[in-house]
This record gives sequence, structure tokens and C-alpha cells, in this order.
Amino acid sequence: MTGKNYIKLFSFLTIILFLFSCSGKNENNSFTTITPQKAASLIKKGVTVLDVRTPEEFTLGHIKGAKNYNFMSRDFFEKIKNLDRDKPYIICSRDGRTGKVVSRVLIAEGFKKIYNLENGIVGWSEAGYKLVKEQ
Repeated sequence: MTGKNYIKLFSFLTIILFLFSCSGKNENNSFTTITPQKAASLIKKGVTVLDVRTPEEFTLGHIKGAKNYNFMSRDFFEKIKNLDRDKPYIICSRDGRTGKVVSRVLIAEGFKKIYNLENGIVGWSEAGYKLVKEQ
């Protein structure tokens, strides 16, 4: 295992431990997993998409208007401090699995309404929605 992989593993394990140890700041401590169709509807209403993939993955294709908040970066928690916890957000990962983890983290951090995109960017593409490559 390389040093970079150890850092990723350590970060992942730290987050998992955090999730199991925190009491949460949201009454029901949950999020909602939504279909790409529901996500598209919410996006039209102005809900922000937080794409939690790496910048490299993000540049390969993302949902138009999405903001890149790399979950594996060291400054992830610093970056989310500036987000409005009362606004709803759609979490987009590669296939929805990391999105579930990030959704739990954000709920534990006091965010009120979090949606996890079912099957992530893969599901979005498979449902026939376009990706953009600029930003």
C-alpha cells in the first residue's frame, strides 16, 4: 500500500468512527435517497448539488451547476463550514455509496435537509441526463 492509500484509508476510518460516535444534531438523523428524476426536479427548483468526488472525477463530467466538495480532501470539513445548514442539498458521488456516508456526516454536522442521489453520477447518466465537462 502506498502512502497516499494509507491516508485515504485513515481518513475513511476516521470518518466512520466519527459517524458512530456522534449523537447528531438533526432530530431524525436521516437523509433521503432520491431518484435522478426527483433530483432533476429539485435542481429546477434551485436545490444545490454537492458533488463529493475528486476534482479529477468532477472534470470528467458532472451535473450542470454542481459544486465540487471533494470528500477525500483534508479541507472538506473546513469547506462545508461556509454552507447554509438550513438549505437543502443533493449529494452526488460516483455510485451513491460514498454519498450515503457524506449524507450522514452532513446530518451529524447540523444540516437540515440532505438528499443522496441514488446510484450517484452513474445513475444520473444511466437515466439519460446530461453531464457537463466545463467549470
